[in-house]
Amino acid sequence: MDTPIATHKFPPANSCDCHLHVIGPKSVYPLAAKRAFTPRDAPLAELISMHARLGIDRLVLIQTSVFGHDNSCMLNGLSQLGSRARGVAVVADNVSNHDLDAMHQLGVRGIRVNIATYGSLPAAEIASKMAKAARSCERNGWHMQLFLRADALEALAPSIAALPVDCVIDHFGLIAPQAAPHPAETALAKLLEAGRIWVKISGAYRLGDDSSNDVKHPGIGALARRLYRANPERIVWGTDWPHTPVHGAAADGDQEQPYRDIDPAELLEELRLWFNDPRAMEQILVRNPEKLYAFA
Repeated sequence: MDTPIATHKFPPANSCDCHLHVIGPKSVYPLAAKRAFTPRDAPLAELISMHARLGIDRLVLIQTSVFGHDNSCMLNGLSQLGSRARGVAVVADNVSNHDLDAMHQLGVRGIRVNIATYGSLPAAEIASKMAKAARSCERNGWHMQLFLRADALEALAPSIAALPVDCVIDHFGLIAPQAAPHPAETALAKLLEAGRIWVKISGAYRLGDDSSNDVKHPGIGALARRLYRANPERIVWGTDWPHTPVHGAAADGDQEQPYRDIDPAELLEELRLWFNDPRAMEQILVRNPEKLYAFA
């Protein structure tokens, strides 16, 4: 009798989308006056429907830049989603311990420092922002999430290594796919090998030409595999839904910009193709997020 061929469920049970946003309704959650773009609503119901289609069980809501320090929309999402969700907030330097503790109770497990959305800053100023966020993270054992351009990552590698809390690097560190490793990739690999950081292999369409929405560039999969080899226990994945439009540093009034036309199912399939290994999928989609975000 023929031996049955082993099959593996994909995505595996308890898979986690570690980077996505909920936006709106804007009539209830007003946008920050200072913002890089004006989005359409991307409500929780659409997010839940998208994950049901993909077979994703867990998620991490990331505070989007268009709400500034007002985390109300993200926190409302956490309150409705319950134990299957975690969050990453954006806070002011003077955030109170009371507010930090209240967010922790709702499922927040990190603070995001977002530099790339608005361009860049001198390395010393970014390091100062990182240090302030890290002090707030220490109270409840949170991590710091860092969104930087590749050249800034390279310059800040020593400061990142010295942080008293774990640091999560957004979207491949915005390293463009190329034949020879970018110096920022070398810095990321060293930080990964030392167990000082986590890297999100998310937002693939942001790499290279930001307007092309190319998620199938072979260099992206190669980069993902190199980072995974540097430390398989420190790589997580996310859809980056609802796929922020290409934008400048400041919104053009209240004119809504459409999201990029990208199917999250295609992003999930690309992840599977990058690795073609059920063990790697279990590591990236289940075990690593369970540790980073303290899922029960």
